[in-house]
Amino acid sequence: MFGKIIISTIIIVILSSFVFIYQSIPEYKGEWSSQNIDNDVKIFRDKQFGIPHIHAKSLKEGFYGLGFVHAQDRLWQLHLRRMSSQGRLSEIFGYRQEILNIDKYIRNLGYLESCKRIVEKLSEEARIHLQYYANGINDGVKSLQILPIEFKILGVQFQDWQILDTVAFIKLMSLLNVNDMFHEFMRSKFDELYGRELANIIGSVGPHNQFDSDVTEVQQNEWNQFIQNNNVSYNQKFGQNTNNNQNTENKTKTNYNITDILQSIPEYYSNYIFPTLKASNAWVISGNHTKSGKPHLANDPHLDNNIPSQWYQAEIYFQMDNQEYNYIIGGTLPGLPICMSGRSKYLGWGLTTLYSDGGDIYEEEIIKKNEEDLFYKFNNQWIPCNKTVEIIKIKGQEDQYITIFNTHHGPIMQYYIENNKLRDHNGHFYSLQSIVHIDDYESFDGFIKFAQGKDLKQSMELLKHISYPNNGMVFISHDNHIGYLSTGRLVIKEGHPDENAYVKKNNKEWIRYVPYKEIPMIIDPEKGYIVVANNKFIPDNELSWNSQPTSRGRRINDLINQMINKGQKFSVLDHIKLQSDTYDSYACMTKDELIQLLKKYDKNNELINEIVILENWTCKWDSESSGALLYGVFEYFYSFKFHSQLDEAVIKQWNNFYIFDSFHFKNLIDMNNAQPNDQILNQPYCNGSVQDKCAQNLVESLREARQFIHEKFGNQTKDWKWGSLHNQVFPHAFSNTPFAFIFERKIPYHSNRRSVAVSSYDLDGSFNGKTGSNYKQIISMDSDESNFFVIDTGISGNPFSKLYTNQMDIWKENKYVKMKFGNRTDYDLLYVIHPY
Repeated sequence: MFGKIIISTIIIVILSSFVFIYQSIPEYKGEWSSQNIDNDVKIFRDKQFGIPHIHAKSLKEGFYGLGFVHAQDRLWQLHLRRMSSQGRLSEIFGYRQEILNIDKYIRNLGYLESCKRIVEKLSEEARIHLQYYANGINDGVKSLQILPIEFKILGVQFQDWQILDTVAFIKLMSLLNVNDMFHEFMRSKFDELYGRELANIIGSVGPHNQFDSDVTEVQQNEWNQFIQNNNVSYNQKFGQNTNNNQNTENKTKTNYNITDILQSIPEYYSNYIFPTLKASNAWVISGNHTKSGKPHLANDPHLDNNIPSQWYQAEIYFQMDNQEYNYIIGGTLPGLPICMSGRSKYLGWGLTTLYSDGGDIYEEEIIKKNEEDLFYKFNNQWIPCNKTVEIIKIKGQEDQYITIFNTHHGPIMQYYIENNKLRDHNGHFYSLQSIVHIDDYESFDGFIKFAQGKDLKQSMELLKHISYPNNGMVFISHDNHIGYLSTGRLVIKEGHPDENAYVKKNNKEWIRYVPYKEIPMIIDPEKGYIVVANNKFIPDNELSWNSQPTSRGRRINDLINQMINKGQKFSVLDHIKLQSDTYDSYACMTKDELIQLLKKYDKNNELINEIVILENWTCKWDSESSGALLYGVFEYFYSFKFHSQLDEAVIKQWNNFYIFDSFHFKNLIDMNNAQPNDQILNQPYCNGSVQDKCAQNLVESLREARQFIHEKFGNQTKDWKWGSLHNQVFPHAFSNTPFAFIFERKIPYHSNRRSVAVSSYDLDGSFNGKTGSNYKQIISMDSDESNFFVIDTGISGNPFSKLYTNQMDIWKENKYVKMKFGNRTDYDLLYVIHPY
């Protein structure tokens, strides 16, 4: 009897699971009625990939359709982005200290009041379009039979999407892409330990301390012409700053609790929730250099890996204000009704992170005059901090209240992720000034008009009014033009630009924003192409002073130049090859120096075999490469041969970014040119006590790499393969729970952070890639050439859907989905939403 009960129970569970799985997958074929539209909205899909093609009478109804499909396929992602960007995760997960600390951190950033003001100030046109998107999401939720499994596991409901949710989403996404403010803490710690001169060197401050800094997005002759044509006002020439005693200017020296600060960076966001734009590649080629005679554009933004993908492919086919039909197709981010990277009938566009300095940390001198009020010192006066009280709701618990204090710079960063106490570093606190605190209510109007634009210059001008995020964008047009534009507000600051690389003291203030007419914009450069790859965006200038060079920028420029110099014309296939390139330019540019140093300091010749492997390595990070495996493991161990006074939080922050690349490769050349016992070989930032310890650490790192590889793969070189160690990991919000096996995915992969086909991995010893080219597109303005795009997982966020990961394999193999767009209806599935 008992056995029968057990069997019956198992059968019921299995049948219930099948019913749930069936009901959880949205209908892609059928009809729905809504009072939120005036005309039919048709959603076509193909069965293989499920990419939606939304046909609408107007752009606003196209936005409605986009919201509808975002809700169908990515509802949990939408909900998590909304709750996290507003510091409301505790409403989902209940009381968990680490979650509560994240909520406090986000509320502390202080941008929600700005979001509310923006919603109030939006133009009528922007408000209507954003509301249509929100209505589409909310109707999409109503069309579902049941909510996604994540809602069921946590026992939460979806709340109606509001315009505020979109505004808050783009705020936090933009702030997480303002990277240099966290490097300011790191460099300030270096300054404390080693002095300003060495801190500038290891922090890659200024072009004189950078490797390969002459490869810029806007090249020197183009910049000179732009300066002349636009009477640019921020063209002051700066040399190397000779005042290297910054840390003693105030007579008192700050001891930076750098570990606490760096651990406060919400990795939870970048790993599981938010698209932090770590890197990207984009380039455009004039029709003068293509086989078709029409311009080409390629773009692959590099966001943190996530499942479902950060990106969502979609098309909106709509009627413009002039009654002509147009279309927009490309990569969207669920939560935004905007195609961030894509094309229309008349224009193509792509974007990368600009790495301008749009955020600064200020060290504030604070006193408490009573239990409730803080005062900060500015211009020798004590000024009261503005304060606001935030209410954090916790599922199943009483509300918690926190007080946020603001100086004129911005919020005082009281709440760090790992500890929610007000931090006092010897009487000093840190405030954050960022372009994200601007009340930006003009950007959405620019996007709406841009979507309907035909003329390249006029359309680019519309995007100058974007306040954030800071991006380098490239464009092509139907009438054979190419262009470049820096978007987001650019800040002119007091003092020498070297000083802006550090935590600010001495009241060094922001002076003004660059006027719209002086924002860098280039159309049809003489060379016939433009490359943007997170490298310096303009030649040595205060705005780009501490922007870093990138190996990807060097490689893409080199390959394009090679083809043009040979008189070869580009086809779409050439861009596919370039996006798939695994060559490491910087490793190859300095390989001879590295090998010479290894041979010189390998006194016992015990590493001959490993040195030969490196000599024979082609500098390509292919999955089958033994040289890539050895170099990657060597580089990992070498990363920890610095800063013995500091712990891994600081070392990883330094080594996981372009700052380290710039220092490291320049340092290899300088060490190889040095004589024994020279200072460059014995710097205090190198670990150890032997003579020439900085060079000796290279040998020790290769020795450790050999031991690691032998233990893991044996001593037969034929068994050494980079793809055997290096995987691309796609985490989910439930990755650290017993449900991880349902959601998370991992695949063997190639590349590293410096190759065009990028894969960045953290220095945690796993060698798992956590950032990649999550979305790739190739666009031609020739009507006879195919256009392509692909994402790294799939359209669906439902782990039980075949569309959850069905683009992952083709993405891994550097293959693509062919774009279909325009007034075509030859798709497999049709879902029609009628007005009523």
